[in-house]
Amino acid sequence: MKIEFYREQDWLFSGEDGICTKIAFQDADTRSHNHNYYEFFLVGAGSATHHINDKKKIVNTGALVFIRPKDVHSFQNPSSDFCFYNLLVSRGTMDSCFSFLGAGCNADQLMENEMPPFRQLLPAELNNLLPSFEQLAIAHELNIVRFNTLLRAATVNLLTSYFLSYNLKLSHDIPTWLGLLALEMQKQQNYQEGLNALYRISQKSPEYLCRVFKKHLNKTPTEFINDIRIANAKLALEYTNRSILQICEEVGFDNTSHFYHLFKKDTGLSPKAFRELSSEVSVSQAP
Repeated sequence: MKIEFYREQDWLFSGEDGICTKIAFQDADTRSHNHNYYEFFLVGAGSATHHINDKKKIVNTGALVFIRPKDVHSFQNPSSDFCFYNLLVSRGTMDSCFSFLGAGCNADQLMENEMPPFRQLLPAELNNLLPSFEQLAIAHELNIVRFNTLLRAATVNLLTSYFLSYNLKLSHDIPTWLGLLALEMQKQQNYQEGLNALYRISQKSPEYLCRVFKKHLNKTPTEFINDIRIANAKLALEYTNRSILQICEEVGFDNTSHFYHLFKKDTGLSPKAFRELSSEVSVSQAP
């Protein structure tokens, strides 16, 4: 199968950091391609089969996907109402955004996974995000300087809100030290180590931490760490080919049965069933 290669210099005019357009089903690119720039796409309506890195996945209304330069993809079998917003971001601009966010954003995880980062937005989330893409599409046609500023702000927002976060829900009155501790525990070496890392970083007693976690996070320190581990296990199952046992160990569980129990409690599925459901969708299921 021929793979087209698109270069950013063929798509971007001088001074442009990217492009944002709304694309209808008849204009969706059915050619397998990759490119030397980055791309976000947000499905506003309908559905299609997304061929991505030799796999197939149905993308429906609310699908938000981050396409990296190495990804090979195309759309097939779009429904008649399929439309999506396509945001192209130059490599230089993306590098600047990652540099702004700093080393703590763990950008390497987004780049190294076999499959591109994917989020299925709830209706309320989609309704909140659509105006940003609409504003970008309009600004691109009217004022390229303003568009470049909006593009950088939108890129940082998309990365931090949907692809670099682990859905950590903190109350507004959380102590500053606890918020910083929660962020530190998102780092792989810390959630792998578990409670010992929590105690070492916080310099607080286990009894005090338990009281504070229950008050502000409504969970014990152990539950907090396990939630982070399960969230990262789900990402690894969906976007890598690593074995379930390897993922279990990488996120910090030394008891496979306990990992399976917590995973099924969180998702309602076994790790194997979760991987099969999220990573492979038969073309015959396309509308």
